[in-house]
Amino acid sequence: MSVIFVLTSFLTKAQLPYFQSFKETTANNIRFGGVPTAVLTAASGIDAPGNGYLRLTDGIINQKGYVYGTDNFTTNLGLSISFEYFTYGGSGADGICFFLFDATANPFNIGGFGGSLGYAQFNLTNPVSPGVSKGYLGIALDEFGNFPNPREGRQGGIVGTGFFGISTKSVVLRGKGDGAAQVPSNYRYLTSLQTSTKGVDLVDDGAATMRSPDSTQLGYRKAFIDLEPNVNGGYNISVRIKVGGIPTKTTTVIDKYYYPDLAPALVRYGISSSTGDLTNFHEIRNVRINVFAPPFTSPTALDDIITECAGKTTIINVVSNDASTNAGGSIDLTSIDLNPDVAGDQKTFLIAGKGTFTANNNGTVTFTPLNGTITGPINAKYTISDNFGYKSAPANIIIAEPVTVIQANAGIDQLINIGAATGTLTITGNSPANSTGSWAQTSGPTGTIVGSPNSPSTAITGPNGTYVFTYTLTAPNQCPVTDDVQIIINAIPVAVNDIVTGVINTPILINVINNDTDRDGNATIDKTTVLIKTQPANGTVIVNPVTGVITYTPRPGFSGSDSFTYIVKDNRGAESNVATVTITLPTPPKIGLAKSLIRIDEQPDGSFNVKFQFNIKNYSNVILKDISLKDDLSTSFPGTTIRVISLASTGATVLITNATYNGSSITEMLNGNNQLPANATAQVELVININIIGNNLNFINTAITQGASVTDGTITSDQSTDGVTPDPINPGDVTPAVPTPVRFIVDRIFIPGGFSPNGDGTNDNFVIPNSGLTPVDFEVYNRWGNVVYKSSDYLNTWNGTANKGLLIGQDLPVGTYYYIVNYNGKKYNGYLTLNR
Repeated sequence: MSVIFVLTSFLTKAQLPYFQSFKETTANNIRFGGVPTAVLTAASGIDAPGNGYLRLTDGIINQKGYVYGTDNFTTNLGLSISFEYFTYGGSGADGICFFLFDATANPFNIGGFGGSLGYAQFNLTNPVSPGVSKGYLGIALDEFGNFPNPREGRQGGIVGTGFFGISTKSVVLRGKGDGAAQVPSNYRYLTSLQTSTKGVDLVDDGAATMRSPDSTQLGYRKAFIDLEPNVNGGYNISVRIKVGGIPTKTTTVIDKYYYPDLAPALVRYGISSSTGDLTNFHEIRNVRINVFAPPFTSPTALDDIITECAGKTTIINVVSNDASTNAGGSIDLTSIDLNPDVAGDQKTFLIAGKGTFTANNNGTVTFTPLNGTITGPINAKYTISDNFGYKSAPANIIIAEPVTVIQANAGIDQLINIGAATGTLTITGNSPANSTGSWAQTSGPTGTIVGSPNSPSTAITGPNGTYVFTYTLTAPNQCPVTDDVQIIINAIPVAVNDIVTGVINTPILINVINNDTDRDGNATIDKTTVLIKTQPANGTVIVNPVTGVITYTPRPGFSGSDSFTYIVKDNRGAESNVATVTITLPTPPKIGLAKSLIRIDEQPDGSFNVKFQFNIKNYSNVILKDISLKDDLSTSFPGTTIRVISLASTGATVLITNATYNGSSITEMLNGNNQLPANATAQVELVININIIGNNLNFINTAITQGASVTDGTITSDQSTDGVTPDPINPGDVTPAVPTPVRFIVDRIFIPGGFSPNGDGTNDNFVIPNSGLTPVDFEVYNRWGNVVYKSSDYLNTWNGTANKGLLIGQDLPVGTYYYIVNYNGKKYNGYLTLNR
């Protein structure tokens, strides 16, 4: 009786569905083995309790680890098996084998390792390592690719294209067996397929340096194994691999392979793994086993409708009202699919212009709006699956906003004009009972001071510019609502005083706004708004209505200072300060010139040295530039030859004279760039030598001076007047223009060539003109050299009668006579003709 009891307990079947997470520090009814022994990472301190894994191997060479369960499962309805597997941190070997064995196997022996992965026999040991005790089916996730290879005692298989005939990254099925016999039926090869032919990577070992537990991660892997009962006995075996990502992707690698061998009535499962010269960490989590085709139905997913403001991030527990309809079923919190129309589980879903729904692994969905202004309603669909993998029909997630009863009112737009650097004003929003209001600057200049941003009414202080402030009203039972108000802090234009210099009797165009400013930009000054505030006293002004340019016209003859005032506005109508325009019309420049003859010195050669003095006076209150002094001596002294002896500037005001002046081809006496200070006088002295060739001894001389005002360039000139002052009659009147006379006094006589003393009253006496007082000594000789007439003080009385020689008192005969005249120390001699 006792023995029967023990046997019955040993063969008691486990309750399906079965689940083992391997996350805790212990695992009920699980036996551990291997070299080194497989471990629970939560028990060994690698991971925290509740977050652990079953680790079969470390990433170290030549390891082998395994577990097997002592729970028994019936096989008559077939089985559906799933588990998550993690391979990472190594160089790519060997693999993982999930196997089923007869529950009556006692004792249990693990199979050979190496390419046999702990399931089949292995003949590279001595003795040959047997396979799993009473093994029924081995499903290998073969990274290295030796499990399908008919080597090392394994029966049947394929020789792959890799070295030693391996077929890397394959899903492989081997059939039942027991012991170490190397016969064709013992753990025989059934089928295999390299997953790359299906476009899926069996493991992410080459890229992964750590495990990927989240199904959204590309390194995540999950295996599904279905043993579907076949009417002819045995099973149709399917293997699917799920690859993580957004979305996940599940691929059928082996599809309904027929395995005819009858299964034991009760089976147990085991999982084994190994490394060789190549390595990987091999870990398992969340093993689920259930009957293949129970009368399951889809879980129920109900619509989730929440009232919430769409502009805020919201977390919705969508599974709280969902349920599995199957006995022992529960909702898989990680199975939310946010786009049922697309294959795979879509963990995010974007609604254009609204925001993004994101599925979390705890059964919640987070909605993240694009911004805080998004409004509802917002709708998305989703499905969920239960622990048996059955998926619900689509349900709706609806975010419906509460009805807005009270709108925000930020008040009317405002404009203030400021003359200072900043301006202050108050903005006020509506504030119904139990509400709060806040202000935020949306646009405008930086540096703005918002006095009470969390109050419905606040002072705003800032520099000139255009601002937009947003008022947010938060009232009970409605979403926050906003309203904008525009504030313009306008800087008034600044009119700047103008100083203008003009010319007498000449209108002046004055662009008064040319130097005016506005902190909002000078372009904001409105040219059409120039307005005269006070008129000038000595002229008139006219404003151009388009350009704002003012024309000032002085009254005739006015000189001096005049002024008027004006204002201008900007493009918002803000009025400037009053500015003054001061006009100065200088008295016309006036220059005067006097020229005086200082002295004449006769030279031994009969020429004369003549000295002139020029007095140039500036009668203006402004400096005169470009002073010119011209004297054309060749015109003033015709019939003479002239040589310049000296030209110099004398007196307190020095002018630079022209060293090349010659009085004929060059008549300019001064160099360029000479200036004459206001009310100053300059003197220039000229000494020349004149040789009189003709008989003219009386001359007049005139010079010209000229200058220009340094203020406005007005030219003034004057013709010289005789004397030393340019205004000899009336002070300041330089109109006199009396030429300077030059008269040469010459002690010189004229001796006629003959005379006719015949008593007719014409030329009866020999006349020597002499206007001087110097006596004339006169002697006359006949042809034989005899003196016939002599007078030491000749008074033009000789009538042809001899007063010397043989003919004294007698008329001399007609003929030619020789004469000698001594006058003023000079001797003159020649011939004269006496004719009756």
